[in-house]
Parts: sequence; structure tokens; C-alpha cells
Amino acid sequence: MSLHAREKIGRNDPCPCGSGKKYKHCCLPGYAPSVDHVWARQHEESDRLTREITRFALRKFGERIYEAWQDFNMREVPKPLEEAADERQIFMPYFLFQWNPDARRTSARGQGGVVARWYMLEKSKQLTAMQRMFLEQATTQPLSFYEVVWNEPGERMRVWDVLVGGETEVIERSGSRHLREGDLLFAQIWHQSELAVFGSMAPICIPPSHKIEVIELRKKLKTRIAKQNRYLAPHDLLRYADLIRATYLDIRDRLFAPPMLCNTDGDLLLFHTLTFRIESAEAAFDALAPLAVGHSREELLDDAELSDDGKLRKVDIDWIKKGNRKINTWDNTILATSRFPRDM
Repeated sequence: MSLHAREKIGRNDPCPCGSGKKYKHCCLPGYAPSVDHVWARQHEESDRLTREITRFALRKFGERIYEAWQDFNMREVPKPLEEAADERQIFMPYFLFQWNPDARRTSARGQGGVVARWYMLEKSKQLTAMQRMFLEQATTQPLSFYEVVWNEPGERMRVWDVLVGGETEVIERSGSRHLREGDLLFAQIWHQSELAVFGSMAPICIPPSHKIEVIELRKKLKTRIAKQNRYLAPHDLLRYADLIRATYLDIRDRLFAPPMLCNTDGDLLLFHTLTFRIESAEAAFDALAPLAVGHSREELLDDAELSDDGKLRKVDIDWIKKGNRKINTWDNTILATSRFPRDM
């Protein structure tokens, strides 16, 4: 969202640039601060706070970071954290601001994670107003799925909350560079002074083809609050944060899962290596040649490799059956290929 005009900011209001001073003692005498000026100042302060709370977390809870990684991924043996550099972009905010290892009940949602709570207790007298605002946003704003409505690469974007509805214009410099309309993001939005930014955002861009999973999630959430006769609200997303994250993890894992290889009958391909001791290449050829239904011995030998004395050294034989279960116009189906090695 853009800055309001200068007259909408009171002289005694906190300056939108985030300095902590009154507007009349900061930017009012010279100029009304631009969005870029406010964003740069708040971005710098946010980065500073993140570095400080990260050092605090590693000092106080460093030995439990792998427990938090397991909780985030909802599995006992996730991919090693050391091999998931990109995923730290969404995991570290979870560890710092939402992770609650000792409070599994939904009533504890929205109160902030254990790291953030300890940090605020120990540093309460040292926190600036802006830092308190960041911590409040990081611990109370829900993560949701956002659809890109329009995007100005390297500057800003407008997103639609697929779960609870509503559009927000977000200042985003780096993440907006490779996004297109219709793409989905799993993210948390911070509403700061005069602008909104992503407090945390998953590193993957979810293609529009996966929107159906998010819509199914929305149906589940609406079903859970149906008896309350109201619309789905942001505090519901905090209550069902685990279910929402589980949907993200499922989409993430399927996006990076290797393709399933099937034959034309739709059966999964299983790869095996079988080793046999045979009398000779000719004997093996005589035994396997009948598997190539529809091909004569002469045809199979056309591409064979022979030794200088005319003996068989290498040949490929396709194991073929007549017809095809999925494609009626095909005459046959290749079930396997036998390849005689060069050295027998």
C-alpha cells in the first residue's frame, strides 16, 4: 500500500520512516518520506533484529534446532538441515518466532514461539518501538497462501489471500523478480508503518496448477468453523497453522519428487540387474530370441556385433508381447530389453 499524503500524518505522530521520533522532529521539516525511504529504514532495522535474535536463539536453543526442523517438516527423519539451504528462508522465521515445542494445544496459537518469548523477556528494556512492532507482527500474523494479482518485478506486488480473502499491496524487492500473475506464495505478511512486507516467505513459487490443493484446504477450514456461523478469519489460520503448513509441505515435496516412470500399460517400472553365467552368447541368444514376438532371428542379428571369427559378441533383444492395454492402435508392448555385454 502506498504512503498517505503528508497531511494525513499528525505532527506528533511517530514518523513513518521508523526513526522513533515524532514526525515534526524528523521528516516533516524537509519532506514527506517516500515509500523507498521508509522501506529501506525498516528493512535495515528488521535485518538487525533478525541477526540479534538468531544469535540469541543459537546460544540458548542451538542444540534443539534439529528438533525444530523435525517439527517444521512434521516428520521424524526430514531431509538434513545442512542440505536444505533454500528452505532456511521459511524455516528460520518458524524457529525464531513460531516454534512451540511444549505447547501443542491449539489454545497456545498466536502467542509467539518459545525463542521469541524468551528474547522479549531478556531484552525488554533494550527493544526499540520498531523492534517491538516487528516482534509483534512476526509472532501474531498467520502464514497463508497468496495468489499474485499483479507484479512489478523488483518493486512490489498485489496479492490475494486465497484462504481468508482480501488483497494487499506488498513491497518486495527480491522475491518479486521471478513471479507472474497467478503464481502462489506461502508467506506471512507484516503490516508496518504505512506499508506491508513479507515477514517470511517460502523459497518456492507454487504454480497455479496447485491452487486446487489450497482451495481444498480452505474447504476443510470452513468446515471446522461451520457451526460458528461466521467467515474464516485470520485468527483461524493461527489456530490451524499446522494443517496449513502440512499443505505447503505436501505441495513442496510433490514439486520436487522425481517423476514416476511407467510402461505404456501404466505399470511402474522397477529396475533390476540380473547376472547369469551362460555357456555362450549363441546359447543365450537361442534361448531368448523367441521372446521378441514378431521378429525373426535374422532381423535380431542385423544389428548384432560379431567378433573377427564371426561369433556373436553383442546383441539387444526386446521382450515383446502382442497388443497394448492402454493404446489400442499399437500392435505390441515392450516388456523388457535383454542386452548381451561386449565381453562374454
